[in-house]
Amino acid sequence: MTAATGGGSRSVDGPWLLCPWCDGPIPLTHLVASDDEPGSQVAVCTGCGRRVSFLPPTEP
Repeated sequence: MTAATGGGSRSVDGPWLLCPWCDGPIPLTHLVASDDEPGSQVAVCTGCGRRVSFLPPTEP
């Protein structure tokens, strides 16, 4: 998905997540390990500036 097809209001190179609040792009390269929740990763949305957390799926 690209910004042109509705994947956020800004152009982002590479894979990203969409912010649950504003649908702004969050590049996966911005994710860092969370200090609050083990195994979780966090980043700041490029659209609204809110902190977004992501819990990757566990391997089977």
